[in-house]
Amino acid sequence: MLKPCIGIIGGVGPYAGLDFMRNIFANTRAVKDQDHLNCMLISCPSIIPDRTDFLLENREKENPAFGMFECARRLYAAGVRYTAVACNTAHADKIFTPFREMAQKHLPEMNLVNMLKTCADYANKSLNVARLGLIATKGTHQSRVYREYFSDTITLIEPEPADQEQVHQAIYSKDFGIKAYSQPVAFQAKDTISTAIRRLIDRGAEAVILGCTELPLAVYAQDFPVPILDPALLTARRLIALIAPEKLA
Repeated sequence: MLKPCIGIIGGVGPYAGLDFMRNIFANTRAVKDQDHLNCMLISCPSIIPDRTDFLLENREKENPAFGMFECARRLYAAGVRYTAVACNTAHADKIFTPFREMAQKHLPEMNLVNMLKTCADYANKSLNVARLGLIATKGTHQSRVYREYFSDTITLIEPEPADQEQVHQAIYSKDFGIKAYSQPVAFQAKDTISTAIRRLIDRGAEAVILGCTELPLAVYAQDFPVPILDPALLTARRLIALIAPEKLA
């Protein structure tokens, strides 16, 4: 029998899914191969439309929730019972709610770990901060999804519209964006994102959330004077704690 297995719904984007898997390996206590947890990464970008495009465009488009559910269904058939979606924007209500409802109906034993809730729980319980910065895609900012999860004692600080556009380009630009250039990330993307983070810190952010799973590919947390929160890292640790808490490094 296969032991409990962690599932990752990737492909949103593909390198972010790989980074999520790396977080699981890096945060597991192991001295040999067999000490690591069983994991399955499914990366099917062809069936999951762009989440920001879906949220921002007014015309009818296929909801990414359907492709996400198909990925979850395949993981479930393979024995996965704990999974997360490696995309912040996918947690917007218009996408995540129908995805969760389909999973509850058709995959009754599947436990979906909500990345944004996991990040908010950590910030609310483990960080003594009153002002928290957030950089993300325009879809995440405009859906205001992160604001649903934070206590009244924490104020979210988001970039000015011009900086939001710059960060969005650092993710999506065909010329230098992380989605187009992931290994290595282009200097222009790194510089744009670092500038946006520093401006949030200058405005009083006591910690900053990397609210897009591509952003950790371009950011070195030690370069900044405040905590940099990676929701994917926090979620990877949460999944380990659920599956095998004794192995959480």
